[in-house]
Amino acid sequence: MKLFLDRNKTLLPRIDVIYLLTRLMTFVGILWVTFAGDIPAAGMNILYVVLGTFVLHLAIFFAAIKGRFDLKLAYLSAVIYDLLLVPILTMYTGGVDSSFFLLYYLTVSVAAYTLTFWFALLTAVLVTVSYIASILDSFVPANLFDLSLRIGFMWVFILTFSYASEYIRRSEKRLLKLFDTLNKRTSELEKSQAQLEVIYENSRTLASILDTEGVIREVMRILGTVMGYSHYGVLMLDNQGNLYFRSWATKERVHPQPRAIDQARVELICKVFDHGEALRVKDVSKREDYETLDENSCSLIIVPLTAHGRITGGILAEATESGVFQERDEQMLSAVARSAGLALDNAELHRRTEELTVTDELTGTYNYRYFVHKLQEEKRRAARYELPLSLIMVDIDWFKKLNDNYGHESGNAVLHSLARIIQGCVRDVDIFCRYGGEEFAIILPQTESQEALRIGERIREQVEKGPFSGVGHEELQVTVSVGISSFPENGKSHEELVTAADEALYRAKDEGRNLVCTV
Repeated sequence: MKLFLDRNKTLLPRIDVIYLLTRLMTFVGILWVTFAGDIPAAGMNILYVVLGTFVLHLAIFFAAIKGRFDLKLAYLSAVIYDLLLVPILTMYTGGVDSSFFLLYYLTVSVAAYTLTFWFALLTAVLVTVSYIASILDSFVPANLFDLSLRIGFMWVFILTFSYASEYIRRSEKRLLKLFDTLNKRTSELEKSQAQLEVIYENSRTLASILDTEGVIREVMRILGTVMGYSHYGVLMLDNQGNLYFRSWATKERVHPQPRAIDQARVELICKVFDHGEALRVKDVSKREDYETLDENSCSLIIVPLTAHGRITGGILAEATESGVFQERDEQMLSAVARSAGLALDNAELHRRTEELTVTDELTGTYNYRYFVHKLQEEKRRAARYELPLSLIMVDIDWFKKLNDNYGHESGNAVLHSLARIIQGCVRDVDIFCRYGGEEFAIILPQTESQEALRIGERIREQVEKGPFSGVGHEELQVTVSVGISSFPENGKSHEELVTAADEALYRAKDEGRNLVCTV
């Protein structure tokens, strides 16, 4: 059973020094009675002992105040000492007429302030018994009323003080709990404010990035490093309106390559995009309308990417615990999404502007300068992430003869039509360029040689089917020779890839044209 009230955390002022002063005043009173009062010789020896023990008691209490031992024990010793001291003082200073019974009020006050209710009540019982025992010899019936008042007031005093002490203690507990909560919320707010400032500072750098890849990398860095998420990704919409992961991460490992999404299981994301608002879900582990990045994911938050009122994708994060994401996460992700949406839009505008300077005017394809730049870039990416890469070179058969027979204008019309046919045979992610003259090149990221061979054969077949029209609307029969090389088996550098594709192309011409050859 608990003996002491918990006074380690309190808003009330400490009464230790005040209580020590009252003990000193009591000591002065005992001194006065001992040396100035009319005390019998037998009682003087007792009072001398009382004075000596009282000095020892004061020394012990002073040592407790200084932290030599637990102050609660000092208060308990004071209560026990008073139960022995006050009856002695009362007996030898007049019994029922002695004023030293007033010290009992101090005793019960200390008991109510330091002890739990039932032990304080026990103290009141002991005080009552000890007081009655100390005045039995001098008690007369005429003193019964005074005695009842004194004892009654003691009980009223301790009950009132115990109730007030308990009420204050409970109020303090609630108030201290409120202060702890307030401090915790303040700490969280300061942490959120600092994190928001870091996010805004990092988001500002997005505006200076003018390529989509750079924007995606920076967004992924913010999500992982700054915001500390372990499962997250950036969603994009392709030309057909299908969603896919442009980049994603699980268990803090970033996957830069795109990831397809089962379109039948993106209903939840589509709802977010339709409403244009962020969404937090406590548990998506059993939902059929969403496919998690990680099999252990539970919580989900999705924020759409918008630019000039148009939704272009989204940012999402997952956690393995339920209900992890709060309003603070939504606010921070929304801040990142706004900056990322504008940065991606700016990167797209910059890309289109650059295309005007890297596009072949006749065919509408990229020119040779752009081809060299992109081949170097894709080769570096393939080497860094150990991804396949293929290159297709396409050359028109007997193009010089066609120009000589039908004129250069017809030759230009053939080039223009051929570019449209090849564009229809390649994928959106492939990079189609005019290499020079009647020769074209297609860079195929993340494509192995067998897939490149199928694409090359499709190009050859579609060109052979034609038809092509010259300037005079005459029907022209056109065929192409195709050469294919792949990284890393046909070359480690972009120059080696081009050389290998050229060798395959000339081999196709040597073997009769209208063929697809690999190294």
